[in-house]
Amino acid sequence: MHHGDESAHPTASATPAAASSDSVVVDCHRTRYHVVRAAVRLIGWVVDDTDTQETVPATFHGVSLVSHTCAAPAPHAAQVLWVDKSVVRSTVAGLACHQRLNHFAAMNVIARKAQLFRRLMQLSRLHAEADDTRRRRGSSSSSCADLIDGLTTAAAAVSSSLKHFFDVSVPPSYSSITELGRLAAFQREWVASQPPYFIIKPNTGCEGRGIRITATPEADLSEAERADRKSECVVQLYVDRPLLMGGRKFDLRLYVLLLSVVPQPPQSRSRRAAAAAADDDVGGARAVEDVPRDVRGVELYVHREGLVRLCVEPYAPPTEVNCRDARRHLSNYAVNRDSALYVPPNHDDGDAAAPQAVAVEGSKRSLAALAAFIDSLGTAGGWPRVRRSIDECIALTILSGVEVLRRELIGAGGARGYRADGRGCFELLGFDVMLREADLRPVLMEVNHSPSLFCDTAFDFSVKSTVLADTLRLVATRMPPWAHHEGDPQRYAARMAGAATAQWGQHAEAPFGFRAVLPHYAPGDGAGGAAAQDWHPEERAAQQRLVELSKRLP
Repeated sequence: MHHGDESAHPTASATPAAASSDSVVVDCHRTRYHVVRAAVRLIGWVVDDTDTQETVPATFHGVSLVSHTCAAPAPHAAQVLWVDKSVVRSTVAGLACHQRLNHFAAMNVIARKAQLFRRLMQLSRLHAEADDTRRRRGSSSSSCADLIDGLTTAAAAVSSSLKHFFDVSVPPSYSSITELGRLAAFQREWVASQPPYFIIKPNTGCEGRGIRITATPEADLSEAERADRKSECVVQLYVDRPLLMGGRKFDLRLYVLLLSVVPQPPQSRSRRAAAAAADDDVGGARAVEDVPRDVRGVELYVHREGLVRLCVEPYAPPTEVNCRDARRHLSNYAVNRDSALYVPPNHDDGDAAAPQAVAVEGSKRSLAALAAFIDSLGTAGGWPRVRRSIDECIALTILSGVEVLRRELIGAGGARGYRADGRGCFELLGFDVMLREADLRPVLMEVNHSPSLFCDTAFDFSVKSTVLADTLRLVATRMPPWAHHEGDPQRYAARMAGAATAQWGQHAEAPFGFRAVLPHYAPGDGAGGAAAQDWHPEERAAQQRLVELSKRLP
């Protein structure tokens, strides 16, 4: 099932591997990011740039970008389609069974700020209402006391897990069009002596454009932002006590890969036995029954590489005087890069075989630098505990919208007939989070459906080419080689229903540079202790409960 050398790790100095007639062909004509082409070349696959409107250079960060065009056609039809823009249901409906598209339809429920936080706030209210109902019913019943106590204890554990997510990781957020009344109520109920500050974010903005910080959000909104969906904003409580590095505010850009949202078709008894044997080979079978019903079919990974982005000016809590100092409060690279205070990352690329890009100084750093910083604080559990809490936040955020993604995929015919495997779509998302100073818990800032893949520095290229190469290679483990079907739907479907499915388990414990988050949690870096264990029963129940609540939303 796998195409390419599993042990090879692409680097900026690597020579592109030679393509063969059975190499995976990636259609790149609708992407402006040359690092995508470079990643394809680094793992020995074929770039098809037929009909591209982009000016593609001969090399990019030392990697040859020689591609196949109309003059020199690719060896066979493209199997992977990489596009920059979001897609709609009809695009997914038009996919051939052997094709893989790098977007799900309706990803806006997760990757548009207004939709994401509106849904999360609605889910928070639904959860609180259900929790109140449970308490009232429990207190009014006097029979079967022991049973009720047991059920109440279990329900309380689930409630606590979800409440913690909503209270800690989801800042109070309000739509500038539909929820100004709720915003006003929140301000009236504020009990601290100083009025709160809010951050106003355009729903579809990027690079920090249009973001401002204010203590009077309603007065600062324009008429268009109050009435026009195209100008909608999120008004969000400003997190005024973030964890700092060197006295500066920072956030994390994490790369998250969603591979599947629907369960695989039932296997025959012989296929189930083969799959179980494969699971045993990688350290013990994990029963499907351990995964909540509505979480089954979700395959989610987080890459070990990422970016730590620092503000260039020292942090101070917002005031009427400094709230316009964008480089003190906004860690976006685009906001800070033109400052005289900006320090480029000190990327150490002396060892071409190094498994990680490391930048320990500068205004943009590696996750390895953050891990070392967290461990130096001496908090219980260190970086593994913080990482697990981030992964839990990511998992719950994805699950808040997974029912919509399923509905769109199924409605597009992406889970029936020759496409019954449901593998037509995958998505590489950019999650932006920050950490609270008090407990190092993550705060979700936003999710990007097409995270920036520009590479202004060697460090950017090292991180992003690695993430992309690992993404493509992991996608390929769920994709039969071209020679096994040659685009024929019947042969493809037969192959996908065959023994190949059992082979996927062989990659479960070492998914290249990713760690598995769903359906099972497996950091895969040898870390032990509680932070490396699979999801606990109460965490599983919280995952299931969140999806159930999401079914009550439009």
